[in-house]
Amino acid sequence: MRKLGRDGFPYGQFGENFTVEGMLEDEIHIGDVFRVGKATVEVTQPRVPCSKLAMKMETPTFLKPFMTSERVGFYLRVLKEGQVGAGDVVERVKVGPERMTVREMFHLLYFDSDNLDGARRALRIPALSPGWRSSFEEIVGKASEALSKASDCCSGQ
Repeated sequence: MRKLGRDGFPYGQFGENFTVEGMLEDEIHIGDVFRVGKATVEVTQPRVPCSKLAMKMETPTFLKPFMTSERVGFYLRVLKEGQVGAGDVVERVKVGPERMTVREMFHLLYFDSDNLDGARRALRIPALSPGWRSSFEEIVGKASEALSKASDCCSGQ
C-alpha cells in the first residue's frame, strides 16, 4: 500500500468475492480444494489484472507494479454450492496434484514462458482453467513445431 501512496483498500477494491488473510500466492496451489462454509471451491488460475483495475485504482500505471509483484490473487471454481458467510473457516481439503503455486503459475506464463518443462507441468493440472490451459498448449505446440522443423533441417529433408 505504501508503494501506491495509500493507507488501505476497502473490501472489494480488487473485485474479489472473498477477502481472507493468510492465503498467499506462494502458499496456494492450482488445484487446491477448499471448504468455505457449506461450499467447496477449487483454485483454477491466477488472476490477471486488466485495464479496468487500473481505472478503478485511478492510477494509469497501476498494472506494471501489480504484475511484477506477482501478488495477483486467484480464481476459484465452485465444486459444490452452499451457503457462505463472513467469518466462515476456509479449510484446505485437498492440495493441487502438481503443487504448483499460484505465483509459480503466474510467473511461468508472464515472465518465464520459454520454460517448456514448466508449461508441461502446468498442463498436468486437471483444475487449470481452459484459457490458461490453451496458453500453455500453445507454448508447448510452438516448441514442438520448432523442434520438428529443426529435426527436418538437420536430417536433410
